[in-house]
Amino acid sequence: MSDPHPTDNVSSAPRWLRLFAVAAGAVVLGSLASTTAMLLAGWRYAPERQFSVAVYLEPDAGTDQREAVQDALGGLPEGTGVRLETREEAYARFRERVANDPDQLAGVDAGSMPESLHLITNGRSFDCDPIPGIRKLSGVDRVRVVMKPLAGRWGAEVAC
Repeated sequence: MSDPHPTDNVSSAPRWLRLFAVAAGAVVLGSLASTTAMLLAGWRYAPERQFSVAVYLEPDAGTDQREAVQDALGGLPEGTGVRLETREEAYARFRERVANDPDQLAGVDAGSMPESLHLITNGRSFDCDPIPGIRKLSGVDRVRVVMKPLAGRWGAEVAC
């Protein structure tokens, strides 16, 4: 006698295993397709970076002008606190930096170094919106924003 269903006795992979393999393949293909689409669209992971904000004061800046700049810097997001660098501290740092070149030290003393206020902020990017307002404050000579280097990534000066 002939069997009407000859393939029923043949043992193939269980149905649940085939469904699992199809589902796993769909997940892998979907992940690959969405990642490819995001990369082609220009998305990249941006790690959190540190930004150093330095405000150099004019030589004749007074205490009230320094405090106004300090208050403005305190309004920047996620700041570590505003630190004052005195002329003497700036001169000591300058001497360390150019210790091997006495020609650069000639004619420079603590009185010729500017006072400055420094702040470190953290973030994926830096919002330059408050910087023009700080730059316009009385007693401010210049403002410098630097993105610090991070594990294989270059640092850079941020043009605000």
